[in-house]
Order: sequence, then C-alpha cells, then structure tokens
Amino acid sequence: MQRITNIPNQPYPELRDVLGTFVSEVKMELAEKLVGIYLVGSLASGDFDLDSDVDFMVVINTELTDMNKEHLQGIQLSVHDLDSYPAKHLEGSYIRIDDLNDWSTVGKKKLFYFDNGSTTPELSVHDNNWHVRWVLRERGIALIGPEPQTILKPIPRDELLVEMKASMRHILSLYKEAINQPLDFLNSQFGQSFVVLTYCRILHTLHTGEVRSKQAGAKWAKEYVDPEWRNLINRAWNNREGVRFGIKIGQRADDKLLWRTLEFIKYTISIADAEG
Repeated sequence: MQRITNIPNQPYPELRDVLGTFVSEVKMELAEKLVGIYLVGSLASGDFDLDSDVDFMVVINTELTDMNKEHLQGIQLSVHDLDSYPAKHLEGSYIRIDDLNDWSTVGKKKLFYFDNGSTTPELSVHDNNWHVRWVLRERGIALIGPEPQTILKPIPRDELLVEMKASMRHILSLYKEAINQPLDFLNSQFGQSFVVLTYCRILHTLHTGEVRSKQAGAKWAKEYVDPEWRNLINRAWNNREGVRFGIKIGQRADDKLLWRTLEFIKYTISIADAEG
C-alpha cells in the first residue's frame, strides 16, 4: 500500500490508509498511463472537516480503455467497502493531461467521474471546469506524481470569473424551480445551507481571484456583505453539521428561510454585477 504522509491525520486518522489503498490500486491498474493522483477540494484548501468529501483528480496520458474503466469501478467499490467515513465519500475524475491544458475542452468534454460516495461511474463535466483547475494548480496535493504546477499552465483569471458569474445565475435558476417543490436537495435543510455558503464562496472568488473553501468564503463574506446577512451565513454554517448522518438532507428547510436565501442569492448577484 502506498504510504501517504502529506495530508492531516485529523479528523479522520484512517484517511491516510484509505488514500494509500486507492493510490496503490489505481497505480497498479493504470501503470504507464498514470501521470499523477492529486487531492483538490477542502483537503487542498486546508479546511477539511468531519463533513467534507474527499475530492481527487487522476491525470493520465492516454484515454482509458473499457477494461480500465471496469477495473477502476472495482477499485472504487473496494475502497467504498472499507469501514470508514472517508472511504465512502470519494469523489473525482480522470482526465488526460492534454485535455487538462487544452482550454477548448473546458466545460465541454465529459470526464470519467465518480460522484460523492458513488461506486457507479458516469461521464460528466463536473470537474472539467476552471475552478477545479485553479485549485489543482494552486492548492493541489500530489499523492503520487509531479507537482501540479509543473503539469498545468496558469489559469486565466478572466475565464475563472466568467465561470463564477455563470454559476451564480445557473444555481439561481435551479433554486427558483425547487423552492416551491416537494423535498429536493436544494430545498432541504442541507441544500439551503449549501446554497448560502456556495454564494459566499463565489463572491469571495470574484473579489480575490482565488478559489477557497466554503468555510473561508463564509468567514470572508460575513465581513464583506451587509451586516443584515451575517445571521443567515452563520446559520448556514452551523446547519451544515450532521450531514454525514444524512439528517438534514432528508428534511425540508423552513419556507421563510428558503425565501430569505433567495433574497441573498439576488443580493450577491447584484454585487457581482456592480463590480463588473
């Protein structure tokens, strides 16, 4: 098993062994196709906590074969069967190094992807975007392979900011559709909190050009936005606790809170538009 030492051993001491198993098995399967395996997300940003998922990016030099995909799914299954929280919350994609540095593929080419905790692969653009590239290059942790700055060229700031603004309007559209519907992710207690924290994070990126965690975004936003929104942001962060037990995903948020969140979304978009 690959020995992993460059990640924290808290709050999940077993995470190092989980990732060691994952890296060893992926390395064995991909062999000379493998360029590197990297951590992105909250582990890379330094705000990994009890409720975080484990975001990875596997960089390869040629396309995966059907047999590769079958075996990689088997690896995902075997890791998921390990008896620990992080083993059941792996999320990530496999991307060719040429595609990683080809700006024309961003947001267009679907990658071989496993959603959070899923053992069923799909083709998705979920990780094929500017902000994941930014995190990989500027904050990514190499579990195996060269440092990310040596394989990925700098991310265009303008492209990153355009993507952030587009995300704001896309989530707004989805949220407006969900607000009056029966229980759905976006109108659940966790979903409502997720939306508030996501807009804090996006607003921070628009202001700084950096992609940080939801926790960092929320802390910054409380000092930046109008004080009337601070309670909403605090409540969103506090309500995030307990998601690992599935408690708040299965409960609908209070209607007044949902509508207040919609007002916050529109407020943050107005700030983004005013700042250009």
